[in-house]
Amino acid sequence: MNIFGKLTGFLVGASFGIPGILLGLVLGHMLDMALERGGSSRLGTDSLDLVRHLFALFGRIAGFGGGVNSTQVLFLQGILQSQLQLSGGSARTALAAFQDSVTANANRPWAEVLSDTSDLAREIYNDYFLDRRTLLWTYATCRRLAALGALRPGIIELLDAVAKSFVIFEEVGTAGTSGERPRDSYDENAWAGFKPASQASPDAWATLGLTPDASEDVLKKTYRTLVRKYHPDSHSHLPDGDPAKKKAAEQFMHVQQAYERIQKSR
Repeated sequence: MNIFGKLTGFLVGASFGIPGILLGLVLGHMLDMALERGGSSRLGTDSLDLVRHLFALFGRIAGFGGGVNSTQVLFLQGILQSQLQLSGGSARTALAAFQDSVTANANRPWAEVLSDTSDLAREIYNDYFLDRRTLLWTYATCRRLAALGALRPGIIELLDAVAKSFVIFEEVGTAGTSGERPRDSYDENAWAGFKPASQASPDAWATLGLTPDASEDVLKKTYRTLVRKYHPDSHSHLPDGDPAKKKAAEQFMHVQQAYERIQKSR
């Protein structure tokens, strides 16, 4: 019988008093159950850093201004089991990152938490080449965790910082908007039930004009051809502000991100 999670939860929660200890034990019990189930996660070893970053972000949102509550814990349990299907070491990594984040940010000034949350979300966006659907799922998860906690002053700015760092703010609008959003395609409930892909999305392959069955040689050859076509040096003769130059620069970035995403998935 595993007791690692309960022990860790007790030690982390102790800093919040009796309520913190109880919630820490609940989180620890979730971890112990995941470890006893064993098995492997749908997320590969290369994705553990991403898991750690995502749950650190969730911890900042859920624990903003204090410890997490039991409803947030149950929601987090649903994410672990039904959506991400994390188990074993992956579950341990996720919960440890979440608990550490809640503890580290419990008593920090709001301005520091805001800056740190924005930096973390930007790091996730820049380093892991997540597709738009997964970014929306991550943002929706943050919103749900916030809604399930106490609606403290400053939480809207934290959520908006995540949306801006993910470059989806124009689509989802401010978290403080109760009416229509800028676009009708965003549905928080729908995205909260989305399961992130464990492999490169079809969008990445489409950007390169390939299909997932393409060989490594074809992938690299296509990538090099597109890089030469859209590289800024190939359009340096065009004046700044020229639509064609701007479009080429954007396409160059998309090609780079798509190739990186595919290589990570392989």
